[in-house]
Amino acid sequence: MNQFAPTPIWWPQTTSTEPPSGLVIASANYNTKPLIARLLWSVYRYLGPELRSLLIVDNGSADGSVELLQAAADAGLCELIANQQNHHHGPALSQALAHLATAYQSQPGPRPWIWLLDSDCIIARADAANRAIAAANVAHASLLGEAYWNRWNDEQRLAGYSLLLDPAHAWRAEIGPIPDGGDPIGDFAQACRAQGVPPHSFPFTQDGYLIHLGRSTLATVRERAETSNPLYEWAQSHYEPHFQLVADAQARYAELVAEFDQQVPDLSIDALIRACRQR
Repeated sequence: MNQFAPTPIWWPQTTSTEPPSGLVIASANYNTKPLIARLLWSVYRYLGPELRSLLIVDNGSADGSVELLQAAADAGLCELIANQQNHHHGPALSQALAHLATAYQSQPGPRPWIWLLDSDCIIARADAANRAIAAANVAHASLLGEAYWNRWNDEQRLAGYSLLLDPAHAWRAEIGPIPDGGDPIGDFAQACRAQGVPPHSFPFTQDGYLIHLGRSTLATVRERAETSNPLYEWAQSHYEPHFQLVADAQARYAELVAEFDQQVPDLSIDALIRACRQR
């Protein structure tokens, strides 16, 4: 599927006080084939009936990601939006949310939670989604991420790799789309706050619910020498994974990668599909 909608479709307004039910995961990918494959595998390795669907927007990858993701989509494991060029991270996530707003308007039943995940995340606990959703429900929160101190903006912000949101309250025209730039999720969360949708914090990585490598797209930009990419200069000195500086995260990640490699040798598409269907 190829599409790019510069004018977002917003989520229908609701007067219901009922929280969302179930979960849709959305991610944007750009030339991180091994990592998006591991994310896909981890979703089916750990999540259960709370998962309603998985949507991936590919930003014009040239590393085989599209072929792998299209095969996964054909197998019913995800839905793929394949852009012909790189629209960058924030606009691609906006594209995903607009697509879901369109798709779910015609579906009966309650709206889902939407979990935005970076392609270099891997789910590491079976209770990851349910614990996050429970925390959001207890706090009556429509926006749940992991807070950190942003030294560039000199304020506390939500990190960009994991954001759980109630689309009826957070995906609205008054708030606007997820912007382009260096901190799209942080900027989006601040826009939500300004419209009366305060962000709440949840220890996604600190408590080991998921692992985030960090800087993976920057590493790709550097490796591919994409001099026209606006992040190219930044990528020259910011390409090593940092694992959010969480103790033991790198060791746990190595364990999960070893399990993945055993089930999906050589990034075999057929093996990936089989592994995902074993849940």
